[in-house]
Amino acid sequence: MVERRQFRLKRRYGILIFVLFIIALILYIVVFRSSVFNVKEIYVYGAKTVEKNDIIKMSGIEIGSNIFKINKSKVLNSIEKHPYIKDAFVKILYPSKVEIKVDERKVAAQLGYKNKYLYIDTDCVAVELGDYNDKLPVIEGISITKFDIGSNVSKISNNKDIAKLLPLIYNKNIYKDIIVNGSKITLETKSGINIVLENVDDLSYYLKFSERILDDLQKKGYYSGNVLIVSDGNPIYMP
Repeated sequence: MVERRQFRLKRRYGILIFVLFIIALILYIVVFRSSVFNVKEIYVYGAKTVEKNDIIKMSGIEIGSNIFKINKSKVLNSIEKHPYIKDAFVKILYPSKVEIKVDERKVAAQLGYKNKYLYIDTDCVAVELGDYNDKLPVIEGISITKFDIGSNVSKISNNKDIAKLLPLIYNKNIYKDIIVNGSKITLETKSGINIVLENVDDLSYYLKFSERILDDLQKKGYYSGNVLIVSDGNPIYMP
């Protein structure tokens, strides 16, 4: 009687093992051998400067590859090596789609270097060494002898006023030059009226204040002179 029970248990156990093996085999075939989980579409979001196809190439993900073999960490590390990409995110949409989202660096100014210009982003990171860009203000009064693309430019980031200023002027396209002279910053505008800030604590507030004055002066027909703010005092317009 006991032997029969043991035999039945062994047989049931054997059947269970066989069934689990068959299920595992089917799952393996479906997941790794069939085309159900092959990548069919790759979407890229947030790319403006970097080409979407270049981002896909950097990711290493190919159409037709198995979606379970995607290594997210490897993909992100590869994409984020590009100097124009600050952050990247990968989302896998089973069974066959992949989303790649990138946060590009915001280039705010340029710095002369030999006969070229070094593009600097809002985080004081060197993004590219290229030709003069008339949409980016030139930082003057700060010189560098070496830099690494994709890394922080210490002479820019160590100047607290310039480090604060870069995010404030990003994409405004109204400034031509940023002249640094100690605690004084002169922003030369394309209209001809300069903004001079000296020993100013709340840079964000006084820059907005100065830009409103600048706009008002232009509406009144003024296209030269300086808007001067010293030590958080009242603005003075000097023709």
